[in-house]
Amino acid sequence: MVGGQSVFSHRRYRLKAMRKAVAPILILAILATLCVFQREVLSEIFARLVELPRIRLVPLALAAMAMVCARGFFLRACSPGVTLRQAVMTDQSALAAGYGIVLGGGAVGTGMRIHMFTSWGVAHLTIASSIIATAVVPSFTTWGLPSVLLIAPVLRGTATSEQTLAVVVGVPLIIVSFIFWWLALRSSTLFSAVGRFTGSLRSYLLRKIPLRFSKVRALVERTQPLAFSIEMRDDLVQLLRKRWALIFTASVSTLVAGFTCMWTSSVVFNVEGLTFREALVAFSLVRVVIALSPIPGGTGLAEVGLIVLLERAGVSTVDATGTTLIYRFLTWFSPIVVGSAAWWRYSHSRSVNLGIHD
Repeated sequence: MVGGQSVFSHRRYRLKAMRKAVAPILILAILATLCVFQREVLSEIFARLVELPRIRLVPLALAAMAMVCARGFFLRACSPGVTLRQAVMTDQSALAAGYGIVLGGGAVGTGMRIHMFTSWGVAHLTIASSIIATAVVPSFTTWGLPSVLLIAPVLRGTATSEQTLAVVVGVPLIIVSFIFWWLALRSSTLFSAVGRFTGSLRSYLLRKIPLRFSKVRALVERTQPLAFSIEMRDDLVQLLRKRWALIFTASVSTLVAGFTCMWTSSVVFNVEGLTFREALVAFSLVRVVIALSPIPGGTGLAEVGLIVLLERAGVSTVDATGTTLIYRFLTWFSPIVVGSAAWWRYSHSRSVNLGIHD
């Protein structure tokens, strides 16, 4: 039995290690592909980056900081009782897990968020409402921005096939989502149904968990799925009533910060032939690509998609690729570094507060 447990633990460790290695492998694969097929382009990009005055890196750093603060501001808006500092630490830590762990990274990031909020004394209902709000609201902005920008060209018949598809899919999706959540929050029917389903799972677990696992059974028995679902719906309604303007403003601020990162990247890289509107359209469409990607952060698809979109806007391959690499460094790679440091800082501070020493 001991040998079987050892083999199982070893396999689980190997699976966990492989899961963490997927993201670096993908990055290396992308870089290797670029080095093979785009050697001249990468050489020119590297030469131009080396020639950049160091002072021009300051706007990039400021844009990245603005993105971090905007995301933290949005999380704080959806999470009453959480400070901006705590929101930034939590968001970046969860983002690092989501981007760095391809398989299950989102679930790991959510678990980290729940753990951090719980340790700071945030109520479980508040945490649940925050998770729902931060998951639902960005979907409206993701599909809303290209819909607003491209509805006129689509009606005139001057939009490209990709732009038309984004509007044709986005507008109905926004309408259906809005109606669904309006009805769900107006009545407790949906949340009650979820509570009853979760209650059935609770009963099933209690039948299957052996009596010798008393602590696990006690934990499951303490849960009240139906009551929790109804209370969570009420808490979510109160959150939106009291903070809808703040949440909307914070959500828009993340859009502004994200676009600022892309536009700053193009300006610092001295991109020619890219107008403000063309950049905004490309940014809005690549957000849709990232949202549809099965890989957290849209690694691979986002890079290729943005390069193609910028090239179709009249930007050269070198300028499009250089802008994309800088932009993705600010919005994808930087959060992994910042989030890892934030999680280490949180874990270290918590260990000190609990009196745990190495």
